[in-house]
Amino acid sequence: MKTRILFIAMLAGSMQLFAQQEKYMAFMKQNMAQLDTARTAAQFQQAANNFERIANAEKSEWQPAYYCAYALVMKAYFGADRKEIDGLMDKADAMLALAESISPNNSEISTVKSMVLTARMQVDGSRGMTLGPKATEILQEALKQQPAHNPRAMVQMAQMKFYTPPAFGGGKDAGIEMLKKGIAAYDSFKPASDLDPNWGKQYAIRLLEEWSK
Repeated sequence: MKTRILFIAMLAGSMQLFAQQEKYMAFMKQNMAQLDTARTAAQFQQAANNFERIANAEKSEWQPAYYCAYALVMKAYFGADRKEIDGLMDKADAMLALAESISPNNSEISTVKSMVLTARMQVDGSRGMTLGPKATEILQEALKQQPAHNPRAMVQMAQMKFYTPPAFGGGKDAGIEMLKKGIAAYDSFKPASDLDPNWGKQYAIRLLEEWSK
């Protein structure tokens, strides 16, 4: 009798956990879709707020904190007032630190860490002398962390090369070459799960069209 009661209790607990996981997955996918279609600073901020709430509730999952940071970076890129960028990036760094504490040596997290630095460069162009090399170093680490190559890291590296003088290993040709490799990598890249990052291909294609003119 006791065994039967224990079995029923375990079954009920498993069903509850399954229901919670299903709810988490559905909420994440809904917010990922909204982030994918965001175009304004307000929309990116709303996405960041949503993912932060999920991160606070799901403390064993790295993706919510990651997407919160990514949304804040996108806000900095598209529409944020220059005066608020450093504050946004401080928040992004904190969320990335949380994500990294859950999933260390993660190429996707490293890629967004480099994007935080490029966003900070928008505040003051003179920061490029110190932050540019740091962003490149982080991207190089991101590429090492992903054996099959992370297309997002490759596209970010392409942009770093494009805006680096040829005398220092950059320039238009170097940027385009790396960008083409990144676009090709998207064709073979497969995210580890439905919640893992898979963004950026269409942006890379548009960027190649722009650079090739």
